[in-house]
Amino acid sequence: MRRLFNFRDSGRLIIGTISILTAACVSAAEAATDAPKVANSMLQGIDWVVLGIFFMLVIGIGLMASRSAGKNTSEFFLGGRGMPWWLLGVSMVACTFSCDTPNLVTGMCRMGGVVSNWGWWAFLITGMVTVFIYAGLWRRSKVMTDLEFYELRYSGKPAAFLRCFRSLYLGVFFNCLIMGTVTLAAIKIGAVIFGLDPLPSVIFASVGVVLYATLGGIKGCIWADFFQYSIAMFGAIYAAYIACQQPEVGGLTNLLKHPDVVGKLSWMPDFSNWLAWVPLLLIPVVVQWWAVWYPGAEPGGGGYIAQRMLAAKNEKNAIGATLFFNFMHYAIRPWPWIIVGLASIICYPQLADIKAQFPGISPAYLAHDIAYPVMISKLGPGFLGLVVASLVAAYMSTIGTHLNWGSSYAVNDFYKRFLKPNASEKELVMVGRLCTVLLMIIASTMALTFLESANQAFEILLLSGAGTGAIYILRWFWWRINAWTEIIAMIAATIVAFWIVLGLKTDGTIKFYVDSSAVSDRVLAIESPEMARTLSFQRAEMQPAIDKQKALLSKKVDAWKKANKESQAARDQARAAYDTLNVQIGQMEKNNSVLSLITDSAALINIANFKARLESDLLERENAKLAKANSKLAPDAKVALKTKAFSSIAAIIKGKTIYVYDTEIISLKFPVQLLICVFFVTIAWLGATFLSPGTNKATLRNFYRTCHPGGPGWRRVVEEAKADGENIDEKNLVSDWKMPIQILCIMLGCFAIYSSLFCIGNIIYGKTVGAIIMAVVAIASTVGLFFCFDKIGTED
Repeated sequence: MRRLFNFRDSGRLIIGTISILTAACVSAAEAATDAPKVANSMLQGIDWVVLGIFFMLVIGIGLMASRSAGKNTSEFFLGGRGMPWWLLGVSMVACTFSCDTPNLVTGMCRMGGVVSNWGWWAFLITGMVTVFIYAGLWRRSKVMTDLEFYELRYSGKPAAFLRCFRSLYLGVFFNCLIMGTVTLAAIKIGAVIFGLDPLPSVIFASVGVVLYATLGGIKGCIWADFFQYSIAMFGAIYAAYIACQQPEVGGLTNLLKHPDVVGKLSWMPDFSNWLAWVPLLLIPVVVQWWAVWYPGAEPGGGGYIAQRMLAAKNEKNAIGATLFFNFMHYAIRPWPWIIVGLASIICYPQLADIKAQFPGISPAYLAHDIAYPVMISKLGPGFLGLVVASLVAAYMSTIGTHLNWGSSYAVNDFYKRFLKPNASEKELVMVGRLCTVLLMIIASTMALTFLESANQAFEILLLSGAGTGAIYILRWFWWRINAWTEIIAMIAATIVAFWIVLGLKTDGTIKFYVDSSAVSDRVLAIESPEMARTLSFQRAEMQPAIDKQKALLSKKVDAWKKANKESQAARDQARAAYDTLNVQIGQMEKNNSVLSLITDSAALINIANFKARLESDLLERENAKLAKANSKLAPDAKVALKTKAFSSIAAIIKGKTIYVYDTEIISLKFPVQLLICVFFVTIAWLGATFLSPGTNKATLRNFYRTCHPGGPGWRRVVEEAKADGENIDEKNLVSDWKMPIQILCIMLGCFAIYSSLFCIGNIIYGKTVGAIIMAVVAIASTVGLFFCFDKIGTED
């Protein structure tokens, strides 16, 4: 094993690399050619040349970085702590520029319009908090990973347990779930562009990144990120340009005037309808950013963002890297993806349109997020290869970072800390490389089995960390937070998340608020205990038959996959069988819905009047919205809206009452689930904090002496140390706390980046005045930001 990683023998290494790549490519090619008539690759010779050059350059970067990466764990996981801000900033933004992110944004734009991007735009606040508060603190800690922080900040066996458990939970399970969603996007791209089945798509996508991440460590990942981000950004912009040139679209101007797109252009919600702006804007901005742990946007920093900050030359470079990352991530990148998403609405209004043109896509993967790879398939030879290379680059940059980050947890916080404390540096590097390969296998397995869409994974990740975010903020500034606080929060968050996802589900969550006064104008309550009891009995009788058909539907997917390798006729026959059964299930569910089972004449009259009122309100809102956009509602659009008003009715039974409701109130489902999680988890960890013994004095004093966070939350520790003859606050940061001016910097940073984002949006929309106003706000905020930051300074 040691000889395998002897990098002086470069010839053997290069030959081995080529052998692995060749074997993987042959395997994928053989899998792809099993059904040449079913789904042929859209790539031509020039496209393959572009992809080949790209892979050679990326692997070359890994080989070059391998010379220093194998020296020790500091080099392998932190690049020797000597990385500059600009390189780290590009690496951060490249990591978050994954091939599943364009899919996610496209799906959001298709279903909820541009405004739905506030679900992730709100995390800018978290990013700015990291820049101006936590970047410096992390760099001062000088830990190898953010999990090593636990035994710097907390004490005893609880701290050790926390570090051990989270090294496996975050480094393996959670990390592989993230990589699985990214790999799922690669599978969808492989199906559309290459005509590949899922398994060969995973092989093609993962071999290159595993090689350079294994060989070059974090330094290889960071330099590869720099190269890959340039390609990825160019590919995204060019894909947006080509999307606007499609005959169905007819240019950017026509895109923005198309009736199917006009209603989805606004990046701010309809403030006349609280059901639109509360879940889309208020909850993300007021609650989500601080309450939720999400990779890349952790409250208090953490994860691979902390890893990059720890790799910086000094505190100033750590701050500069995170600031540059947030600007590029939120202000520059979104618009190319948004344009492609909007154009896809015109080219493929329904999923059925995508299915008709791409029959080789598995029924399990047919969702709105697949519209992005479908749109880029329209590119011409050469450029298609370049844009596909950009998506491969986006995939590799994200996976490479997560592989190195996850293996750093497994090696530094589990293997070295608990299994073999005396392991040599070379052995630890070797274990890190083996873990890198293992993590990729686990992530690929997740992508090939149960994951189905980017939106699905996004909600799972948010809920599983809900309620814990405040801890990661407070643990730096309040001495009372201890290891038990985080342990109980993890347990509570897991229990509550499983209860919501598997127990409450959608209907159970709606029952929480369907009878509240907040939604009373969108709900019709029918008080009838006998009818409620009868309908509940009827639904319970029919449900087993529906469940049986759903189980059969999953077998139809497997049958389709098998038929897809046989012939086009077999594939089409299997797809028809799947579609037929899917329609039957839909009809069965509709027939078994509460609304369909209501037969009482008086209730039906009330429901009809309720429908008419909702239809009238809906038409009035849409007319007002389109009037602001200087557009008129066409007659066919009115018919569509009437249909929407009719189809947006649903009903649910709660106790002895039947509630008929406008399905628009379902938009409150996730915010309510989030608030439930935050409430119960916060109660749990607050109780644990006050009931459990605190961290011992020696650990608290050492932590403060190392990181000196300052603030009133540490006054007691500082004063007790002073009474014992120890001065742990030499900079007097308890009294001279920089937090007020840091908060001002956070606000100015948010203004600068959000106004830059909307300035670009106004330019694209052709709104010159709005663009100028946003540009002035951005410039003024930036000037004020640097003026205020000079007053904070750094400790370099």
